[in-house]
Amino acid sequence: MWQRNQGANTQNRRVWPGGGASAFPTLPTADPRENPALWSPDVAPDVVVLDVPDPAYSVTLPPGCEPIADATNDAERHLVLAQGPTRLRLCVRHAPHVASPRFSIACDASCALRLAAATRLERVTGGTRLRLDHAAIPTRYQRIRLVQFLGLHDALEAGASAREIAFGLVLPNHRPLASAIWKGSGERRHVLRLIADARRLVEGGYRNLLRHC
Repeated sequence: MWQRNQGANTQNRRVWPGGGASAFPTLPTADPRENPALWSPDVAPDVVVLDVPDPAYSVTLPPGCEPIADATNDAERHLVLAQGPTRLRLCVRHAPHVASPRFSIACDASCALRLAAATRLERVTGGTRLRLDHAAIPTRYQRIRLVQFLGLHDALEAGASAREIAFGLVLPNHRPLASAIWKGSGERRHVLRLIADARRLVEGGYRNLLRHC
């Protein structure tokens, strides 16, 4: 059963910076499967918004569906629920003007995704056990590319040049080209494209991964 948080946790103030993720600190070494990030429903359409008239509102969950993340601020409670490998995200908002609990679904470009997320949550609370949607998971190739982009960006932040990145990370088994040859090479153009992609990912492109439901 979900209960309204009490004690120190209710004093936490959640803020949503431009990226839409919670600014609450977490350990970089924490397993994201068990310590998931919290997202604003504005940027993550799989966060189901539930407006409730009573801040003490609770919902009974079926066996095997438990919260693995739970954070509360003045007006919202954010939960991530685990049912096996499946994750469900819920934002419970205190809304005194509503007579009974109701889903709040924005009619925006992600409306269909929001409806699908609400349907999944409704099925789970009704006792249905969901299967893992493999179509919503990045492929092995996509995961390798994402890790590569983050590594490139880390190298840039550490002061590495494009040439150092090319032969240190992207083409580690290739003999480095002389500077004069490097300037007009296909290797240089390839690495510059990867660097541009890495920057786009870090500067907000990662939010596209949230549109998977």
